Amino acid sequence: MHEVNKLFCPRPLIPVLLTFIFGIITGKSLSFYSELLIFFLLILIVITLSACLLVRPSIKFTTFLILFFLIGMLLIINTGHHPSALKELADRREKVILEGTILCPIKFDRDTARVEIRAERLHTELQAKRVDEKVYVTIYNHTPGLSPGQRIRFPARLRLFTNFNNPGKYNYIQAMALRGFTCSASISDGRRIVMMGEGGLGLFPGRLEAIRGPIRKLFQRTLPSKECAIFRALILGEKQEIDHELREPFHRAGLGHLLAVSGLHIGLVAWISFSVFKWLLTLSYGMTLKTNIRNTAALITCLPVIAYTCLAGFQVSSQRAMIMTLVYLVSMIIGREKEIWSTLSLACLAVLALNPNELFSLSFQLSFLAVVGILLLVPVLFQLIPGLAESRQKKSLVSSLSLYFWGLLFATISATVFLLPLTVAYFNSISLVSIPANLTTVPIVGLWILPLGLIGAFFAHASTPLAEFFLQASAWGVKLMMNIIQFWGHFSWATMWVFKPSLFEIILSYMFFLSVFFRKQWRPARYVFLLVLFLLTLDFSFWLYSTRFSNKLRVTFFDVGDGNSALVQFPGKERMLIDGGGFSNSSFDMGRMVVGPALFSKKIMRVDYVVLSHPQSDHMGGLNFISSNFHPKEFWYNGDSVQTPSFIDLMSIIESKGIDIILPKDLENGREISGVKVTLLHPSKKTASTTLNNNSMVLRLSHKGWSFLFPGDLENKGERALTSKAKGLLKSDILLVPHHGSKGSSSEGFLREIGPDIAIISAGKDNYFGRPHAETIERLEKAGCRIIRIDQVGAVEITASIEGLDIRSFYPGLQLALEGQGSFLWNP
Repeated sequence: MHEVNKLFCPRPLIPVLLTFIFGIITGKSLSFYSELLIFFLLILIVITLSACLLVRPSIKFTTFLILFFLIGMLLIINTGHHPSALKELADRREKVILEGTILCPIKFDRDTARVEIRAERLHTELQAKRVDEKVYVTIYNHTPGLSPGQRIRFPARLRLFTNFNNPGKYNYIQAMALRGFTCSASISDGRRIVMMGEGGLGLFPGRLEAIRGPIRKLFQRTLPSKECAIFRALILGEKQEIDHELREPFHRAGLGHLLAVSGLHIGLVAWISFSVFKWLLTLSYGMTLKTNIRNTAALITCLPVIAYTCLAGFQVSSQRAMIMTLVYLVSMIIGREKEIWSTLSLACLAVLALNPNELFSLSFQLSFLAVVGILLLVPVLFQLIPGLAESRQKKSLVSSLSLYFWGLLFATISATVFLLPLTVAYFNSISLVSIPANLTTVPIVGLWILPLGLIGAFFAHASTPLAEFFLQASAWGVKLMMNIIQFWGHFSWATMWVFKPSLFEIILSYMFFLSVFFRKQWRPARYVFLLVLFLLTLDFSFWLYSTRFSNKLRVTFFDVGDGNSALVQFPGKERMLIDGGGFSNSSFDMGRMVVGPALFSKKIMRVDYVVLSHPQSDHMGGLNFISSNFHPKEFWYNGDSVQTPSFIDLMSIIESKGIDIILPKDLENGREISGVKVTLLHPSKKTASTTLNNNSMVLRLSHKGWSFLFPGDLENKGERALTSKAKGLLKSDILLVPHHGSKGSSSEGFLREIGPDIAIISAGKDNYFGRPHAETIERLEKAGCRIIRIDQVGAVEITASIEGLDIRSFYPGLQLALEGQGSFLWNP
């Protein structure tokens, strides 16, 4: 305890911040809101505050920590619990008429467009009322010209945000809630949108848009589309024109952070501004005598920092970076800049006090931990290079440039290494070129693109020729930056996909790092190190056995919305993926965003067999990414071809990767994989159909008395052809219900031949087709099936062994178990 006090007592803001964070996490874990709870916390805060004034000095600080813990709980519980007129309607998917103001520029994605709107008036069949809620609107056809500040009226269907509930899922619901959205709304035809003149952005946002609007138009008029998109991202904080093609090189080079205005950009603006102001002030002999040049420069630097934050849209990420920068500048003015840990703690306290939900945002976590990593590791790295510490005292240009280079290198290494557990958890990848890519691009952004771009933006309201001159000069820097990024990203090994660590593994990783770092300052660190090493060994052993040596057959039915995707883990180390889900007419990559992360979270880096039941988007959309990155050795499909971009790309990947193509004729005698019998039941020469659905590849897997049937999208005609040919071979315990529970499938005769005990239905929640249809549910119940709907319980994992079946759901709060052959147990 003495060592801990020695670490924290000189910097009391550190334990204050930690207890405040712990209070926020505790309050967030409470899944209910109660006015009585708020009242109770207020009483406790008053009592604790009184105790801080009355207790003896030895325990006063402990009481103070309890106070901040309670305040953290109160703030998070009281945040976001506002009455909503739209949420209940969205839960029922009601059709309404909304009036509201457009908040930001529109974003196009193929034939659809998306825009953020503040709904101000709601019209239903029963009433019209005023509202004040943010809505994320999707327009599917004929999108009109829309710009921020316009007021519009439109009919739309409301719906709540949903997640794909798989292992390793991205929490889309939480992400949209953090951005302040209540629900989404869809407009089937943009021609139904009625323009109602100028809306009410509010005094401050309205003033900002009056400044930003002409600059945006100048970018669009002056610059090519690619440079315009990057300038809008760097200067205005708008990423609407950053598409996948433009974003991917940044991702591969580990430079995705350049496209979001955050701590890096505002820090660069502050550094350049401070350097320029300090130099200008030193030119005045009188100012040098009368004032503290350094403090005055720090004070003036606050102005461009605030101005850039406003120009970038005053978004949450830029607000956070502004607060942290201003706190540091103030610490310089009062002469406390060397207390950098206290400064960082105070900045984080300010950010979280304003919005405690920031703690759960990715950008806050990355920004905060990057600074922590830099503060911890950079001093250590500087000590490794002889003579660097002494060169800080020298004033020569060579010494300054040397320090700049080493400082940038060490900061990049420190942030990259310290953020590794978190970046891997969120992005499932490591850029192997991120360090040289950052070293060669960040100076261009900080010394060339941002300064000239901001000067051009400044002159947009004063002199168009001057603005265009500076923008063109800055655009040359963008072209150079893009060439460098393309160079680093073009290597096939630039990015490495890796497994997704769990929260437990992330915590262990940071405990391991900190126990090593503090081994000299804190005596128990060596014991923490040994404990963490032991736990990591146990964790590694568990996953090694589970993924390579288990003797059980495990099948996971993923939640991919209104589509199919199932992972088969054979006994031992081989795996098969049957279909990959997907959406038609959408750029959303189901493989990269949903199926891939689910595989990574299960510590799977290789899929040996990729199976496509039939070439339709809701089954093959995710297979492009899987085929590119999971090293399959065989691709099974029914031989049907379609002239869609997705299928053409998939077959191109299969060919370029040298993956063996397996057709139905190659599977006539079936396969045995690690003791599991895989039988192809359809199609064959006798049962081939002219429709894609009825030509679906049908597979039956059997192992130790248990069997699974995967019938694709067979409809009644295909079912009749299958039962006539494979009569007596269809009996299966688990059935993936064909065609997502459509009423045109799962005929009584088909179900009678299969005799399933469990029926898995993979259909998107509240999908457009209304599946699963009531007629299908009725037939399944009549056949005696126990129905599991993935849209209700999330991804389902079924493990088959001699002992029986074990069924688990990955949906929060639900757990299914099936023991033996006759019992089906729910354990909430």
